[in-house]
Amino acid sequence: MRRAAGVTQVPDTTRSLTQDAYRRLRDSIVAGRIRPNERLIAAELAEQLGTSRTPVREALQLLEAEDLVVSLRRGYVVREHTRDEIAEIYQVRAALEGMAARLLAEQRNDVAIGVIEGLNSHLDEAAADSARSTLVETNAAFHAAILAGCGNERLARINQAHSQQFFNFRIAEMYTPAEALQSVRGHAAIVRALRDYDADAAERAARQHVLDALVVTLSKLR
Repeated sequence: MRRAAGVTQVPDTTRSLTQDAYRRLRDSIVAGRIRPNERLIAAELAEQLGTSRTPVREALQLLEAEDLVVSLRRGYVVREHTRDEIAEIYQVRAALEGMAARLLAEQRNDVAIGVIEGLNSHLDEAAADSARSTLVETNAAFHAAILAGCGNERLARINQAHSQQFFNFRIAEMYTPAEALQSVRGHAAIVRALRDYDADAAERAARQHVLDALVVTLSKLR
């Protein structure tokens, strides 16, 4: 196949290394292992990740496009969003995830609904686990399953940029038992509406669940 004039092809190996660095750095930021305002130096990260600087630089550019890091004269820092920005992010999530739940209920996709229910993240027992990392993982799986099952890939891609920024290990560790239970019961309300194929109730429950999470998140940030 001829290469189009003026188009530079990126080798598959470089692309794979970049994606690997991106995923690893993003996971560390989302999980709170790399904290807001922490400096990110490509040379240091390359050594830590066991790769060259080029994939790390490209990964940092992807993270900047996702609003997770900010470029400085020398290197990057993890972005610390303002309370207003956090509220905006959650408002967008509420709208997108509400629509995803609506679409899923309208489609009456029993297979997707069964997957969501099978996660058991809507049961009170899910909040009883003292390891808050479990709450994070089941919460992420629950929301991902709704987005995956709604049949709208574009909606899922847009939501992905916002879905994990603040419900992370750092915030979840601060959840009280009552707040954890509230989150789980928010899942239960969504599951009930999906089971009933009630699109209005599914959208309403999904939106409220995200907005409830916003209230808790803001209360934990100083």
